[in-house]
Amino acid sequence: MIPFVGFAPDSPPETPGIFTDCKNILPSLGMFVAAPTPIDCGLGAISGAARGFAVTRKLDSSARVFCGSDTKLYEQSGGSWSDKSKAGNYTLGPDDRWRFAQFGDISLAAAKGSTLQYIDGGATFLDCSVSAPKAAIVETINNQVFVCDINGMGFGDDVTRWACSALGSYTDWTPAVSTQCTSGQLLDSPGPITAGKRLGDIMVMYKAKAMYVAEYVGAPQVWNVRRVPGDIGAPCNEAVIKTGTAHFFIGSDDFYVFDGSRPEPLNSPCRNWFFNNVNQAYLYKTCGTFDYINQRIYWWFVSNSSAGGKLDKCIVYNVKSNQWGRMDCDIEYVADYVSSGLTYTTIGSAYATYNDLPTGISYNSPFWTSGSSVIAYFKTDHKAYQMSGVAGESKITTGHYGDNMQFSTINRIRPRFIQSPTNSSLSYSHSNTDASSFVTNLSSTYANNWYDLVWSARWHKMEFTYNGAMAISGFDPILSPDGVE
Repeated sequence: MIPFVGFAPDSPPETPGIFTDCKNILPSLGMFVAAPTPIDCGLGAISGAARGFAVTRKLDSSARVFCGSDTKLYEQSGGSWSDKSKAGNYTLGPDDRWRFAQFGDISLAAAKGSTLQYIDGGATFLDCSVSAPKAAIVETINNQVFVCDINGMGFGDDVTRWACSALGSYTDWTPAVSTQCTSGQLLDSPGPITAGKRLGDIMVMYKAKAMYVAEYVGAPQVWNVRRVPGDIGAPCNEAVIKTGTAHFFIGSDDFYVFDGSRPEPLNSPCRNWFFNNVNQAYLYKTCGTFDYINQRIYWWFVSNSSAGGKLDKCIVYNVKSNQWGRMDCDIEYVADYVSSGLTYTTIGSAYATYNDLPTGISYNSPFWTSGSSVIAYFKTDHKAYQMSGVAGESKITTGHYGDNMQFSTINRIRPRFIQSPTNSSLSYSHSNTDASSFVTNLSSTYANNWYDLVWSARWHKMEFTYNGAMAISGFDPILSPDGVE
């Protein structure tokens, strides 16, 4: 058997086990699975395109689910979105996003077009205080609220400035040595602060081509900030993914991992493919999240074929197997979501009749279970969907198998399914030149554990199409050199 190694379009095409292309294929440990279809969460549409989507957890570990548009902030309440906007609502800029953080039992929301917001209990969001800044990025660390790219605190609008609240407070934003509320600038590299996220007990701040580490040292300096060597950075906050022990992020020229010492490239076999397909003008719109259960990172990006700058393609990385997959879907925002599940009291508000319920969902799907972790995203209808439905169509296109010097005959292909799909078919292509061009001339349907076909050529390539839930680890192409007895 040839084990599959995943989406690797940058690798030499004759590399055994690579996918030169794939559709709705996700990397898992020891196998590749078909991506689940999205299922409407049943929460209804929000007022406009989603500008933020997050789950925060209180001290008792209970979850709160928030999202925001350009004018509103919402919290999931039962089977719908509850408007939690402050009086007068909000006015965000065209590229502003809502970012959320948790400070004890207080949930925070930040966007550059609004004073830093907080919500306590079931009330609406409010300004943290008259001294609180507007901020593009918010994080909590060391019993302080940490913000980046700010407007306020007496410094005006400064895209290079970071600030932290007084110790133990989300309302005190008056700089003072006694409270350890302070601020600073990142001036030795050009551009705004694009991302800021905690990593253990340090705060990591990013520009497009620079990184900084802030370490708590106490008064009077409070935070010691040093630049990480190199010209590596991130385009936006959502391109940096926290996995607990490291940051994985998309830079201007590669995929990287940072464990607090120095950024290291992932040596991705789809790096060139990504930067050839991403629309560089919209790299700042990249939106990613981490699936803790399956250890997958999802990065949605705007491709060169996207209409109107929509997030339309997704590249998927498994941090345990170091393998890649991809899927296509137009979205507005993505998050690691906590399913609310369904009960007899909430089913009526989510679905009008039993016939409206999605069909074909397995009994152990996170769709049914309250508190289950599942990837969810807002589609362009401004509704939230969770990835927990039965898989639809998925595809794998192999590399090239054969030899420039000799013809060989392929007569059967046997897949190694861990879970067999509902049905599957094969489209076969061959080349008798140097494998620079292929001719598609045969097809076969999966039956009796085989795809049956017979053809002689120098090079062979297969495209497998699957329907339904599927897991596969590799395949056996039965090749025999021609003219050899």
